[in-house]
Amino acid sequence: MSEHRPGYYKDEHGNWQSDRRTNNRRSPKAFPYDHEQRSQFRRKADRELYDLDHKRAIKEALEDFAEEHDGHL
Repeated sequence: MSEHRPGYYKDEHGNWQSDRRTNNRRSPKAFPYDHEQRSQFRRKADRELYDLDHKRAIKEALEDFAEEHDGHL
């Protein structure tokens, strides 16, 4: 009869190793930001629009900065 330890497995040499698969990926603690990211970008088109808006905002901010500093960044 073999011994069983929850959260561990025996390797090929008979040594007890911690089972890395014991974490439940679906638990809220495992990946706390996954849900937020999935709800924010449900479709690829949403992500593309989000990126486009950010690029536009960054470009405007750089242009404003350049105007304030006589065209030098």
